[in-house]
Amino acid sequence: MHRLVLLAVDVGLIAISTVLAILLCSPLSPLSALVNAKLYLLVTIGVAIPVLWIFGLNRTVWRFTSLNDCWLILGAAAWIVVFAIAGNLAVDGIQGIHDMPKSLPVMQGLLILCMLVGVRAAMRLRHTLRRRARVAKAQFRDERESVLLVGLNPIADLFLRCAAENAREHIQIAGILSNAERHRGRWLGSCKILGPPEAAEDVLHDLSVHGIRIDRIVLAMPYTHLSRRAQESLAEIERTQAIRVDRLSAQYGLSELISDSDGGAKESGSDLTAVTSATALAPAFGGGDNPASSYLRWKRMIDATGATLGIVCLAPLMLIIGVIVALDVGYPLIFWQQRPGAFGRPIRVLKFRTMRRPRDQNGRALTDAERVSRAGRVLRRLRLDELPQVYNVLLGHMSLVGPRPLLPVDQPSFSAARLRLRPGLTGWAQIKGGRHLSIEDKAVLDLWYIRNASFALDMLILLNTVRTVLFGERIDRRAIDQAWRELSS
Repeated sequence: MHRLVLLAVDVGLIAISTVLAILLCSPLSPLSALVNAKLYLLVTIGVAIPVLWIFGLNRTVWRFTSLNDCWLILGAAAWIVVFAIAGNLAVDGIQGIHDMPKSLPVMQGLLILCMLVGVRAAMRLRHTLRRRARVAKAQFRDERESVLLVGLNPIADLFLRCAAENAREHIQIAGILSNAERHRGRWLGSCKILGPPEAAEDVLHDLSVHGIRIDRIVLAMPYTHLSRRAQESLAEIERTQAIRVDRLSAQYGLSELISDSDGGAKESGSDLTAVTSATALAPAFGGGDNPASSYLRWKRMIDATGATLGIVCLAPLMLIIGVIVALDVGYPLIFWQQRPGAFGRPIRVLKFRTMRRPRDQNGRALTDAERVSRAGRVLRRLRLDELPQVYNVLLGHMSLVGPRPLLPVDQPSFSAARLRLRPGLTGWAQIKGGRHLSIEDKAVLDLWYIRNASFALDMLILLNTVRTVLFGERIDRRAIDQAWRELSS
């Protein structure tokens, strides 16, 4: 029965396409043209049913429409037009063909093709958006397993496509390692090729710098095809970093693709303490006329306006800084780190680069202190390296004022509460001590801000941020004690 419904929908679309083609080909007298071409319309509908049935278009799954399905639709449209002309000639003779606009068959074929492909593309887009919504829910607490894929071959391509279609709620592919050096920096689908398998340890270090932690390494190529150095590197990673190395068995295919949704999901963290309980934060997120909850409704609009003005006003300064970075540390100019955003959803926080490559010309690993350039120290001291985050604010990933985005390893145990707002360029904790504060004091100051957020408080934080940048950070013990006291009560 479902196939008959799909067939009826396709026939209806073909009828609509034919009517539109007749109207478009006779713009001066569309109604009379439609009356004269009624036989052609009926013949088209009559031949469309067997053609669609023969090509099997009613047996395809629309949400998985592929290029092969589009070729079938093209062939079906061509045959429908040919048979419609032949049927009209058989019924109405040569005179019926002469009365028909010469451009009608071409216009009809194009409209049929667009209609049939368009409705299938719309269904595929709808399915994709619904799947992305499910993935977004899984991303709120970053429950997905991060996988590094080793190998560039048809098995790797199949693994990526299967993961994208069926396991996006559980797996994210952080990158690919390929034996061919010429492939480095290129992309397979949406995954970047990061380097050779021999450089697995360096790749893991670079990803960790960007805030991405690898949970599993998957081999899409036989283990014996790896070089001895690559085998030793993977063995060392599995032994010292507790990262499991799995092999995609040629016998069982991709049986290990989808991880157990219950076992693979990470715990959301320890129980919230009394200070960070829902009761303590209820005034900021509850309904009613609470000033904080009322202001939060308008906060995004204020952030977008401020970010737009900031990008325009700061463009000359950022251009100068970009030139300094290019001359000092080289390309790329922008460095990014993946950090938890609102509700734990991963975001990429942008900064100007202030550190050189992790190894010197002799291959010696450099410490972070050695990697920071002189210009980089000045940019960090004046917080100018964080100016690209204005773009994060414009995109809605961040706010002008809010809890600063931390790396996952630096999140306090009660991070679920401080992630209830978008992270900010600056925040209450930054002007009350910043880097000199403990993680617990920073967290409680962030929670105090979430509960008391207002436009006046945001303006106060922005003005004091300028003072902090110019004169340095100072611990405000009074504000810290007040935050502990009010939230504890």
